[in-house]
Amino acid sequence: MNTDDDDRRLDERDRITIPKHIRNRSNLETGQRVRVTVENGSVVVRPRISRQEFVRSMRGSITEAAKVADASTDAPEGLKADWTSDLPDD
Repeated sequence: MNTDDDDRRLDERDRITIPKHIRNRSNLETGQRVRVTVENGSVVVRPRISRQEFVRSMRGSITEAAKVADASTDAPEGLKADWTSDLPDD
């Protein structure tokens, strides 16, 4: 069997089970929140990251050096404060 393909049937509540080998390859864990979308007619399941995780992953990328010539004149620190104002302090 191809590790990327697996036939499944929707149950009576329109649910499917993601096969373990696909969950493992996708780093999905039991209880994890996911985002389900339709792209080009296909159902796509992606891990959902929290805003805190996103902010943590972007740390260091909001700098004056990263600013493009025609970018807004807002200071990166001000944008960061706006984007993270409702997050708990680290």
